[in-house]
Amino acid sequence: MDPLTHTLLGANLASTRLRDTTRFAAAALIVGANLPDVDSILYFTGHQDLALGFRRGWTHGVLALAVLPLLQTGLLLLLDRLRPGPRRAHAGWLLALSFFAILTHPFLDWLNNYGMRWLMPFRETWFYGDSVYIMDPWLWLILGCGCLAPRAPSRLTVALWGVCTALLAYIVYGRARVYLPIVLGVAIVLLLALLWRPRARWISTAALMVAFAYIGARLVVHEIAEARVARELAPQRLMVAPHPLDPTRWDVVAQTGSVYRFGRFSFFEGLTLDPRALPLPRSTTEWEIARRDPSVRGFVSWVRFPWYEIEGDRVLIHDARYAVRTGRRGFGGVEVRVR
Repeated sequence: MDPLTHTLLGANLASTRLRDTTRFAAAALIVGANLPDVDSILYFTGHQDLALGFRRGWTHGVLALAVLPLLQTGLLLLLDRLRPGPRRAHAGWLLALSFFAILTHPFLDWLNNYGMRWLMPFRETWFYGDSVYIMDPWLWLILGCGCLAPRAPSRLTVALWGVCTALLAYIVYGRARVYLPIVLGVAIVLLLALLWRPRARWISTAALMVAFAYIGARLVVHEIAEARVARELAPQRLMVAPHPLDPTRWDVVAQTGSVYRFGRFSFFEGLTLDPRALPLPRSTTEWEIARRDPSVRGFVSWVRFPWYEIEGDRVLIHDARYAVRTGRRGFGGVEVRVR
């Protein structure tokens, strides 16, 4: 999921009675909910393919789930020693809160069609929940209300609201501007929640319950949608991925024979496939050279439904899972020169 969703989940947890368990409980929950994304720092090195190959791996897998809580707890205990207060931190509570908060991160990441490598560093297998969109406006709304409604408005909270709104609007405008009104609508509702009079801690707890009920419902609906599409297509491989807003609509990519078919499934309109099809990679000299090129090693390890085109001395490699929304080539392609 996007960083805002992880942060809102951690902030809601920190607004419940868990905040009272120990000193630095809020920090353990909010930082822990984001900590596995420390791997994203590689994107600032300029090595995009290296960052992509490392993403959602070492810092998200089973080994990280054992190491990161210990690391975070140790740092918070060190801070407790360096900056003594009227209340001392409890190591047991910090470790428990850190483990729980960090566990929520790969769970949320697994829910979407980008995928998650649970077994890293032992196996690089990608796992996909395909049930919740990577930037889900309903979760923003639910968790945002749970985070903001219990708080009195201040210059800081209003400023944070403005910064988050501007960043999300910028990202969405650059990638899928058709969804920009949704972002602005959610932002307005969250501002109203911030200005709301009642300040009750139970609102955060209720928001967490609603959010996890929503996620559970999405998982169930996904299983039903996938089963219906599978019965109709009988594919070798299948992705039924969520729509950003409408839980009754799903994007479909299916490997049938030597091609990928893609389209949409709706519980009201059924399955609609694009008349075009994308070819599976054929074992040609150009393809073998391109997929073994060190400059795209990360992309090749991440791509889910690979296909390629040859244009002169270039091989363009794409992922069919992003062809449904953004056109034939889709998002995230790479280019390799083979001559």
